[in-house]
Amino acid sequence: MILALILAAVLSPQPEPLDRGRLAFQAGDLNRAEQLFREFLKQHPQSAEAYSNLAAVHARREQYAEAVKLYERALQINPKLVPVHFNIAVSLGQLRRHREAATHLRAFLKSYPDEPRARQLLGLCLVETGELTAALRELEASFRTNPDDGSIRYALAYAHARAGDVERAAAIFRDADSNPAQSKLIQGLIEYRQQRYAEAKVSLREAVAAMPNAAPAIAALGRLELNDRNDGEAIALLERAVRLNPSDAESTYQLGVLYGRNGRAVEAVSALRRSLTLRANYPDPLYHLGRLAFEQKDYETALAELEQARRILPDQEAIHFLLGRVYQAMGRADKAKASFAEVRRLKALGVERAQQRLESGELLKP
Repeated sequence: MILALILAAVLSPQPEPLDRGRLAFQAGDLNRAEQLFREFLKQHPQSAEAYSNLAAVHARREQYAEAVKLYERALQINPKLVPVHFNIAVSLGQLRRHREAATHLRAFLKSYPDEPRARQLLGLCLVETGELTAALRELEASFRTNPDDGSIRYALAYAHARAGDVERAAAIFRDADSNPAQSKLIQGLIEYRQQRYAEAKVSLREAVAAMPNAAPAIAALGRLELNDRNDGEAIALLERAVRLNPSDAESTYQLGVLYGRNGRAVEAVSALRRSLTLRANYPDPLYHLGRLAFEQKDYETALAELEQARRILPDQEAIHFLLGRVYQAMGRADKAKASFAEVRRLKALGVERAQQRLESGELLKP
């Protein structure tokens, strides 16, 4: 992700040493800028602007972890220094702490709602965390403002491909400027959505060959191997994707599923619980946590996980079926009977909907 660095805005007239520090920064003399900012902080330890400017020096050096600490200190001293929210989000994005970056970008956009670059960065962060509906909203808004920006165009095409709208992704993709590596990534995702899995693998492998640290391409390859039940290869790819992007809730969840079906229960539970911290109201990990607990005859835990999944996704047959089995194992026959009855109701409803679609001709459309 290519992110722009914006030096924190100045809210009030600054003492002369800070002016000289900023001039040194703008001239590229980072050592001198750091020296001036640190000297000023010795005399004025509560200067939020000095902390922010010192953070910008570290960010320019690509020392993003240190920059984040300094930006956090600036906001702690002066929460009204709104532009720092953008700057810290940039550094957090480079550290792949996308969820935290999104929080800061939202805070920035409350004061600067028409800033297109912030909307683009927010959209990119939300793509990385798997919040695709929200990501598309931000990226579409940014794209309308900057239709000629290649980075927005690729991000938008990628988000649509991830979300399953291959027609929109392909339309944006066709108009994009030539970038072979990114093109292969988006092409691979489109082919994946069209269930052309062999072609998708070829495109995604070419994308990874050109961009070895492209976490989205590596994660997509991992999902293809998971679907083919090549568990060893899938685990290696998804572990690599999560190392590159620790905010990837979906890959973390899928790793948990793979660990579970390969007898690595402790690692499975750890990965599934971590995925729940990365995405709110995520029923899939809850279902698999319930299944693992059921297999281990920990019925109370299984019940708690599955009931939570049911509240989020009330019409999912698999959840009700496993709930029925848990109640059955616990000797709660009435509850088991009700769960199995709900499974039958949902199956009948599915058949009825399919019949209605068939009668309306929807299933016959090309």
